[in-house]
Amino acid sequence: MAEGRKQRRRLRLILGAVAVVVVYGLAADRTGVSLDEITSESRQTQLVRIIRALARPDLVTYDHDDDTTDIDFHIPCRGDDAPAVGGGVAVDPGCAEPGAVVTVSGNGFEPYAEGRIRFIPESEHDVTLPLGIFAADRDGDWSAEVELPSDRISDGAQQIQVSVPVRLGTWGDRREVWTDTNENGTRDDGVIGPDGLELTVQGARTEAPAAALLDPTNQVAEFVSVSDPVLAADGPANGAVSAPLGESRGDISIAELRSAPAGTVAVISGPEGADASRWRVAVYDGLSGEVLATAPLGDRIELSPRISEQTKLTAEKIIDTVFLALVATTVGLVVALPLSFVSARNLMRDVSTSVVGLGFGLPAVPVGAALGVAYLNMQRWALGDLIDRNLVRLILAAAGLAAVFFLGRRIFFGEELRSTWLRTARSAATLVALALSLESLFALLTAGGKALMEPFGAFDFVPGLFAAVGEVGTVLLPFVVAVTGAAIALGVARRAAFRLTERGPGALQAVVGHVAMAVGGALTAALIGAGVDWVYQIADPAVTLMIPGAAGAVLGLWIAHRGRRRGEVRIGLTIYYVARTIFNTLRSIEPLVMVIVFVVWVGFGEFAGSLALALHTAAALSKLYSEQVESISEGPMEAVRATGANRLQTIIYAVVPQIVPPYISFTMYRWDINVRMSTILGFAGGGGIGFLLQQNVRLGDYRAASVQMLAIAVVVATMDYISSRLRERFT
Repeated sequence: MAEGRKQRRRLRLILGAVAVVVVYGLAADRTGVSLDEITSESRQTQLVRIIRALARPDLVTYDHDDDTTDIDFHIPCRGDDAPAVGGGVAVDPGCAEPGAVVTVSGNGFEPYAEGRIRFIPESEHDVTLPLGIFAADRDGDWSAEVELPSDRISDGAQQIQVSVPVRLGTWGDRREVWTDTNENGTRDDGVIGPDGLELTVQGARTEAPAAALLDPTNQVAEFVSVSDPVLAADGPANGAVSAPLGESRGDISIAELRSAPAGTVAVISGPEGADASRWRVAVYDGLSGEVLATAPLGDRIELSPRISEQTKLTAEKIIDTVFLALVATTVGLVVALPLSFVSARNLMRDVSTSVVGLGFGLPAVPVGAALGVAYLNMQRWALGDLIDRNLVRLILAAAGLAAVFFLGRRIFFGEELRSTWLRTARSAATLVALALSLESLFALLTAGGKALMEPFGAFDFVPGLFAAVGEVGTVLLPFVVAVTGAAIALGVARRAAFRLTERGPGALQAVVGHVAMAVGGALTAALIGAGVDWVYQIADPAVTLMIPGAAGAVLGLWIAHRGRRRGEVRIGLTIYYVARTIFNTLRSIEPLVMVIVFVVWVGFGEFAGSLALALHTAAALSKLYSEQVESISEGPMEAVRATGANRLQTIIYAVVPQIVPPYISFTMYRWDINVRMSTILGFAGGGGIGFLLQQNVRLGDYRAASVQMLAIAVVVATMDYISSRLRERFT
């Protein structure tokens, strides 16, 4: 017997080993696992290049100057040619025929220095012909074979030039570097003097000049002409009509335009000492309306070394990314917190109701929501233009908030009203006050925030926040009112069901319960069918309304029959499974797919990315939170229940204290995830640092891409540190 068990165990082990080999063999075949490509020399070279580029992020920009060495060289040989040697560079042989291959070598260079080899013809010193590139070894030695031009023959000496870029300046001794941006041959600092700032726009010669003045944001500050008005046909002022010269529209303006042999001269007026180096002038032909040329008012004068443009762009975009992830995490947190208790099995498994209560509640929810939205629409129509007045809006907001506070206090903490009609009326009044106060409050926030943005100047984002909250609140208000109306209607239905079950005879309860469940089931199924019809446009009421309604009525009767036999209907686990199914469905859809939909809805940018991440975050956090609730200790819950506490009090006093530390940890971790996910959303138009990363990777600029990767790593590490400190504080 024992021997038989050993043989079966060996057989299972053998079969298991064979199964593992087969499974992983299929996996290797399907995934195309092959190491043949890594032996390719070209792939190894590319890999080394990328790794070295990623290891040297483009954080700092150095300007360079060429350190050149010119070697006299004859094409063809004359017979008495001296060796082509000089400055640590040698050309072997010292002369050659056209099109020949020669070896250029050097020694004494900087380790790993890289440079270029060029050919300079005798009579064309402004022309340089590239021959090749070189890279020195660790000792500073190098050698390269190059092919000479086949059409450069001269009796005189020509030159082979070797140039190596040399960094300008150090952080201790920064060098000023001038770039003749406007190409006029003079160094212009772009500062307006006592007589203005005169600029010659090279190549823009016209008998009837017109010009557009562009501010640092590249917006047209003014468009003027010296002759008749002209309609700009292209360029930055496209579609604009010029004004007469001299009609200034700002502190900095065009005071004079005149033609010159080299182009058009523009004189810019403004406060003496004003820096206009970042402004530009676009010269137009006053007859055709076509742009001729543009030029900046000042040359680019920078210090070397300096923080690179990639670093500045990355810093700006990583801030956008962090805030994008913050908004998404916050919205997901607000949505997930209440839903996590609904999707916790240990809290929902004992939730039950009577057949009559469920039958009354099913139709009460959609009816209450519809009545709430209908009232809100009526309120918006009735208020109309009145709500657009700031004073009235403020008064309505104050009155509405006071009413909500008073009625809310009476409802939740005041004395219990005996009459069902009075309780219903008080609930309806609460809905009216809530809708009125929130509508006026959101309108006040929107108008007040927008009005204060200009006075706040650089801090306009502060009132902008209130304006954004007002706009979002206005959009979400129908949902809030619908939920409130559904809750009030559900409360009324529960009170009616309780009164019937407490005082009504059993036969009446059975009849009413079955009828109510049939109606509720039919209405619920019909609403689901209407939703399916809206998505798939079936346009057949028999398929989308009648058949689902009949099936829902039959299902309702069956539930009512089983509920009457058991004495209750356990709806907690049903709600639990529905919620978990919705969360799992949303989590299975990647934010990269979601952002495509939101880009179509709200356009490209961080807003679309934050919406996509918020939806995914709500589903993910709801799952994590609910699983944490399911793992809490049951002892505190039983102790609180023993005191007679209701379900809400049990959650507040027994559940919440146990879940605060893990909730903080999960929230910070999700923020971390959202920061990293936002880099991918940029590939689909979701904004953030992902756009820069995508652009640099596609261009093959891995040093620039390394800057973005480094920024993401720093932010994630910082958030991990903050998360650990918060866990220590609240644990």
